[in-house]
Amino acid sequence: MEDRYAECLVARNPRPYDTLVRGAVWGLTALFLIAGLLLNFIFLAGFVAMILVVIFCLPRLSVEYEYLYVSRSIEIDSIFSKEKRKRTAEYDLEQMEIFAAEGAYQLDEYKNMKTVDRDYTSGGEGIKAWILIVRSGQDIHRVRLEPNDEFVKTVRSVYPRKVFGTI
Repeated sequence: MEDRYAECLVARNPRPYDTLVRGAVWGLTALFLIAGLLLNFIFLAGFVAMILVVIFCLPRLSVEYEYLYVSRSIEIDSIFSKEKRKRTAEYDLEQMEIFAAEGAYQLDEYKNMKTVDRDYTSGGEGIKAWILIVRSGQDIHRVRLEPNDEFVKTVRSVYPRKVFGTI
């Protein structure tokens, strides 16, 4: 049996409040620094805390998702600020029930089921999203992806009876 490989990179669109959050964090950081230098050194502890927020939290506002199809599984990595990579999810496609374009009638039977929903798309309007329904233990995961045509063709070549929708 030959192994197939496909990858797809999707950048999440900036959300409207991302700029507001960035501005607020940097503004508070500057405020704590000025207050620490001019008023009381105790404010420098707040400055240090805000620097930690800048280092650890702000990079999470810029996210890209990388989908990898390898050895009958889909791995999803999150890439923060184009620097730090983290494995977000891995789905065994042997447990896949369906992989279909969003809106396909084959997904109708899963509408009223209790599922664990995940969204790894860019979040933009009018995107061409696909839904992956996969069992994981007792749970049914409903994963929203935004794969490219090559990725869908690769999955379809291995699981032709479980992939629905036009590319």
